Amino acid sequence: MLFAQLRKKILNPMSVTAIERISSQSVISPEQIELLKRTICKGASEDELRIFLWQCQRTGLDPLAKQIYAVKRWDRKQGREVMAIQISIDGFRLIAERTGKYAGQLGPCWCSNDGIWREVWLESQPPAAAKVGVLRHDFKEALWAVARYSAYVQKTGDGRPNNFWQQMPDLMIGKVAESLALRRAFPQELSGLPLKKWGRQTIKALLHQSHELNYQ
Repeated sequence: MLFAQLRKKILNPMSVTAIERISSQSVISPEQIELLKRTICKGASEDELRIFLWQCQRTGLDPLAKQIYAVKRWDRKQGREVMAIQISIDGFRLIAERTGKYAGQLGPCWCSNDGIWREVWLESQPPAAAKVGVLRHDFKEALWAVARYSAYVQKTGDGRPNNFWQQMPDLMIGKVAESLALRRAFPQELSGLPLKKWGRQTIKALLHQSHELNYQ
């Protein structure tokens, strides 16, 4: 019944077969699709919802497990909000694990402007950079990636780091470094998949979604 309603509301006749295939091959049930429409993909257009479901099928990630997100952001050129698909760090790790070649990682490590790498960050100021090395069973050496804080910090409208980057800068830049390393180690699987960015609009959207999910 719910899937029949889904067809009428968001699909045209040409796209029914494609969405049915996505629903049957992925972990997302028709009931969960309806839930996505009300929460995670709230306000998404028909095309945006199709693209999101296709990306869920392609990656095998579960949006209800917070492995993949649909984020609405204002597009100045189009003069409206558009959907952006982003992957959480847990989604990156899961994709790497499913290859059967992921052998863990080294780090993260952090450094200040002195360039000395530390295994734990205890300073009050943000680290200057973080690095992570990803291991593969078929590689002799780890693939390292370095992420500079100044290059990736997410800021609010007044130019200050947002709440996440203020409260846990070491964790946030460590996630960026890990995602870069995973992308280097698994380019085929992670090509074109952006890491989840914890910007101000993202945080507001997640809080709103979390509130609605608690009452489903």
